[in-house]
Amino acid sequence: MIYRRKVNFYETDAQGIVHHSNYPRYFEEARGYYLEQIGYPYERVREELGIDIVLIELSVKYKKPLFYGDEFEIDFHISHMDRFVFSFDYRVKNKDGLIAEGKTVHTCLDRKTRKIVSIPDILRVK
Repeated sequence: MIYRRKVNFYETDAQGIVHHSNYPRYFEEARGYYLEQIGYPYERVREELGIDIVLIELSVKYKKPLFYGDEFEIDFHISHMDRFVFSFDYRVKNKDGLIAEGKTVHTCLDRKTRKIVSIPDILRVK
């Protein structure tokens, strides 16, 4: 799946480069986009399914900088899914090539008990 966006000024540091802390946010935006595309935006997951999707691991490898106004895309997909855990792999790219690579690992918690539950079938769309 592809998520596209443009760098905002507030995401840059004093050197005009996107601050490293924004990449996890970009990944989160892409995951939100994924949920919308499968018809289950996060609010619906929380309310109808009664679960929270939680992040349990995050990694980012930075290759090149992004700057204010740059247009970029995140090519991402679910790379692993078992009964309780699933992962996304991300490739951040712009016209100059690969900017960063990342991975996030998630699980689902029951909103009331806060215990890990099986991933609902509706979220198993790849």
